[in-house]
Amino acid sequence: MDRVLYQKTGVTISMLALNLMSKNAGDRIPPISVYQEEFGVSRGTIQNAFNYLKEIEAIQLKHQGHLGTYIEGIDYTKLQENCMHREMLGIMPLPYSITYEGFATAIYEELKQLNFNMAYARGAVGRIRLVETGAYHFAICSQYAAEYAIKNNSDIEILFNFGSGSFLSQHVLLLRDKEQDGICDGMRVAYDSDSLDQSKITKNITNGKKVKLVEIRTQNTVTALLDGIIDAGVWNYEDVVANNRDNFKVIFLDNSDYNNLFSTAVLVVRRNEDYLKELLKKHIKPERVLHILKGVRDGKLAPNY
Repeated sequence: MDRVLYQKTGVTISMLALNLMSKNAGDRIPPISVYQEEFGVSRGTIQNAFNYLKEIEAIQLKHQGHLGTYIEGIDYTKLQENCMHREMLGIMPLPYSITYEGFATAIYEELKQLNFNMAYARGAVGRIRLVETGAYHFAICSQYAAEYAIKNNSDIEILFNFGSGSFLSQHVLLLRDKEQDGICDGMRVAYDSDSLDQSKITKNITNGKKVKLVEIRTQNTVTALLDGIIDAGVWNYEDVVANNRDNFKVIFLDNSDYNNLFSTAVLVVRRNEDYLKELLKKHIKPERVLHILKGVRDGKLAPNY
């Protein structure tokens, strides 16, 4: 297969396989002329590509005369082997909360027919950049992070929006001194420049205050508070509830400092990746993702990712 891929037919096989990945058994195949125009190759090259995919049993076709040609059988794994020279890759935040665990579980379940793996990394800035470069096919981030990146000319677009509360329940402010009621002058406050969400919220709540912003990874906020490195930090309320963080003062944020864009999960892809978008739309249904996410959150489903 490696030798074939360097020839014109091989390139066409790759493009045709990717096109077919978004189709189902029973779907009608477009006329050869449609593929000729789209791929910019001859009729014979398209026919050779179809013949190859039939020979390896990636697809089985049924000709019905003037009604056209229909897919009788389809093997997505074999198609994927011929259109992607590696597995499909997604990237999302480190699963330190039950919501992230549920989300990862849901995406794995949705893409179980494909050769797929999820990577985990902090910081929406880095995750979005990895999608832009083509290192990953898609990324999960907050709606705020995605829209901020798009406004700043990032080469991505939002493919799915999973709704408020799908990324996390909400952010809160943790204070080491339980006698305090909020951010005060002189405080050392956690700041993660790689996290668009945490950095923006932190800027909002410290606006007008004489504080020191301490560069700390978001997931190290609790440890830094316990060690006395910082006095305050933005954190995930789910973790507060799950781990009984009663050694801190928990402050709920005002609407002026916080909105639902921070708690809404979206899936982003690189712009103009039309085949990839159709493939993901075929396999990922937001309502199913949310159903699985709720099952994990409620303890009815075990995380599996």
